[in-house]
Amino acid sequence: MEPIEAPTLSDGKIDVRPLARADIPDIVAACRDPEIPRWTRVPSPYTREDAEQFVAIAASEAAAGAGVALAVTGAGGRLIGTIGLMDVDRERGYGELGYWTAAPARGRGAATRAVVLLRDWAQAELGLRELEICCHAENRPSQRVAERAGFADTGELRSIPRMPPGRRDGYKVYAWRAA
Repeated sequence: MEPIEAPTLSDGKIDVRPLARADIPDIVAACRDPEIPRWTRVPSPYTREDAEQFVAIAASEAAAGAGVALAVTGAGGRLIGTIGLMDVDRERGYGELGYWTAAPARGRGAATRAVVLLRDWAQAELGLRELEICCHAENRPSQRVAERAGFADTGELRSIPRMPPGRRDGYKVYAWRAA
């Protein structure tokens, strides 16, 4: 597969950019919030080594063309969340988006803005025509992000094998298709 060059994107309120080693302290601080491992595959307790591994895996997945993980930053360029494009299949025109937002930045639209930026970039630059977001059925804030970013609830509930044991079932599927 062709490598994915991590983009730098902005809508004037937030930026989405490649992850950097300098983000590691902010990633560690954010991922120690119990809400992030509750809904994602982020381990708990979260350590600096976990963040270093996350940044390294993001680089290798981009190099392999399988996906890209990016920093979401607010004022001053400080990391307030991450967003990723996973399971990229350029032949099918498919990918899946995932995200988390640090507690102090939640409820301000940053995740929705990041989803829209990455969605539009994935269509324009990678030719992806169908994107999905899988949110746990009990994670209403994440579902609202998907809806506000133009993804439709498909009515499908899915099991997600990459999630930790005991947390693989009950994911609502939201889909976006290029016009």
